[in-house]
Amino acid sequence: MENDILIDFKFKAKEKPRFGDLFLITGDEHPKFPPKSKSFAQLAPLGFEQLDDFFGILNSEETGDDVLIWLFPMLNGEEVFLGSGPFDAVRLSYSALRNSPVNISLLEECFLAFKNLPDTTVIFEDKPITDFAVVKAKVDEIVAHWRANGVEPGSDESLLIDEEEDEDWEDEEWNDEDWEDPDQDYKKN
Repeated sequence: MENDILIDFKFKAKEKPRFGDLFLITGDEHPKFPPKSKSFAQLAPLGFEQLDDFFGILNSEETGDDVLIWLFPMLNGEEVFLGSGPFDAVRLSYSALRNSPVNISLLEECFLAFKNLPDTTVIFEDKPITDFAVVKAKVDEIVAHWRANGVEPGSDESLLIDEEEDEDWEDEEWNDEDWEDPDQDYKKN
């Protein structure tokens, strides 16, 4: 079962946001990327921080994932790594398995704030939506699935569930030399 809730907010305006515009959700201007528009500044109260190449809302509680909600800049339907923009969308990502169910209210708050940006279309499961109810129903379905299987979402046990099964991994591809420090003097027998 897919446990991640992915909500895309596509920008219809001719002038698309750049990294400096998105950075305003942190409550600050980026020193190297000045914003062209201040529309994302109104989202600063949501609590996003820059985390590597992306943005996220950190979890202040002891339970659940370290990042409650991720925000990824997007271009042509793909998440953008190390890009200055312009971006044609942003994606909110929320793990219904790794987060406590009470955090759905934060996702809804983010949904409503991003939905209210000018000239924005909301896409969930490849369909345009205007209401959070369909997202909540999907989260409820995922939570019910895991509870029926004896796992409480957001628990320590839920964090141990490996969501990505790499079918390409084969033990014979393991090479010890890949994991050795070249500056270390290893004595081989």
